[in-house]
Amino acid sequence: MREKPRKERLCIYLAKTNYRTDDILIDTAGAIAPYNLILGEGQASLYIKREVTRLAPPWTNLFTSLPSVPDNAFGSTNSVGAVLIYRYKKRIFLLSFGHGFHLIKDHVVERDFGLRVTLNSVEPGKLRSLDKASYDHNPLNSRIQSSKDVDIFDLEMDSEMEMLYAITGVSKEPVFGSHVTGRDALTIVVATDAKGIGKILWTALQKFNAKLPSEFEWVDNINTIRDPTQVKKLDDELDKLLSNGAVTSLWLGEPEIVDWESQVGYSFDNYAKTPRHIVLELSQLESYLTKKDQALTVDVLKTQLIHVNDSEYKAIKSWPAYRCLYAEITYRNEQYILRNGTWYRVKKSFMSEIDEYLKFFLPSCALVFPKYACEREDEYNKHVVSIDASYHLMDKKNVPIGGPYDKVEFCDLIKDSTMLIHVKYYRSSSTLSHLFAQGHIASEAFVKDEDFRIRLNKKLPKGRKLTDPKTRPDPSKYTVVYAIATKKNIPKELPFFSKVTLKNAVKTLRALNYKVELAAIPIDPMLAKTSLCKPAKSKRK
Repeated sequence: MREKPRKERLCIYLAKTNYRTDDILIDTAGAIAPYNLILGEGQASLYIKREVTRLAPPWTNLFTSLPSVPDNAFGSTNSVGAVLIYRYKKRIFLLSFGHGFHLIKDHVVERDFGLRVTLNSVEPGKLRSLDKASYDHNPLNSRIQSSKDVDIFDLEMDSEMEMLYAITGVSKEPVFGSHVTGRDALTIVVATDAKGIGKILWTALQKFNAKLPSEFEWVDNINTIRDPTQVKKLDDELDKLLSNGAVTSLWLGEPEIVDWESQVGYSFDNYAKTPRHIVLELSQLESYLTKKDQALTVDVLKTQLIHVNDSEYKAIKSWPAYRCLYAEITYRNEQYILRNGTWYRVKKSFMSEIDEYLKFFLPSCALVFPKYACEREDEYNKHVVSIDASYHLMDKKNVPIGGPYDKVEFCDLIKDSTMLIHVKYYRSSSTLSHLFAQGHIASEAFVKDEDFRIRLNKKLPKGRKLTDPKTRPDPSKYTVVYAIATKKNIPKELPFFSKVTLKNAVKTLRALNYKVELAAIPIDPMLAKTSLCKPAKSKRK
């Protein structure tokens, strides 16, 4: 019987074109002197990581089989590592073996090289696993795996609400072996010798430069910027906007959902007499910094804290102001968004697609709402009901729903039995994402869940109760209204990620046959100027 050729696990990175010398690409001080190799058309340098000697692992045979690499080159250790710096076709590849990846400097590699190669090399209907991350207000990272070959959407990938980070599937490129995995690195298991690596790298480079297939074009819609050099350039561009006072596309907001029941406002320090602002405004922060003789810069925003204060005027949570800053900027003809301290690149065509959908499918509501002049949303909802008897209060009347949502507000206000109104003071994209999700979850439960309707009926006002909660209601008779208190022109000037969440909520509600409308609640100009100070303690006589 002929012995089967040994298969090698190759972990391949592509270096950026502006990094050329070995000492910049890897930590050469952590390796022994390199072995210079000629491998087919390519020139390579093999750096072996310094380790305590023990037993050499089998993969070292890939190189010790070459005349130029002695049998004892790797010492004798199971934890040995190496990096092969391979110069081929005017590009530089870094192949890590064993623990050699520790030698590679993270900032020199092309981000998503392996992912793009893999997307151009897999059978779309024969995938095994993927790593994804949501960009909702509460980002989640997850890995989904299947024991059989499936389509990407069978792996529960939402192409509009999630970003793809890594993927594994059946390879349609024979040179890559049976399966291919990609993120920053391309990982394959193939039967090859050292001289066959060049063909593999050339194929990988072609796949990296190729246009993504139609099944995966959406992957380019939104990308997280993970390259420190690129992040620095975007921060520098942001600094220019801040110094020029061009802040129309910049604003402050909470980076996460906060409990409005337990807090009275925000402060920029913890001194007793410091104003506690009811809402966050960039101009307030700028004025505070000016009094301290500090400019509004990215570096300052990263160190300046914003404190959430409880009813005792004590900080219960703090964020760097940089995390609270939302920015949408154009840089070198690309669109970038800063949210929750992370930069994203957004494809312009995707942004246009979202805007067009909302323009076409989300009409403005004809209702005229009174000005929003309250510190809390529940106070505003009570105010609306007190001045117009056609509205009924549903705020805080939570209905158990089961599953991951536990319980949900059906809506904040009901008007004339058929208009289900969800009210939110616009503070940040996170608050709006919560609003839009609440609207479609509650409305979906109303149509699909008999038990939900029975529990809901007990909380509906007299004269507005369902005649028979067991009977499925006709959604076409109801209108879901998203009423947002804001000075912005909505939906056009909403944060982009909020638009994406809104679009998906509208799609869900329309699919259920609801009518959906958007309303802008005018804000009392004095609200943003309202601030509180901790009361002085009375002195005993």
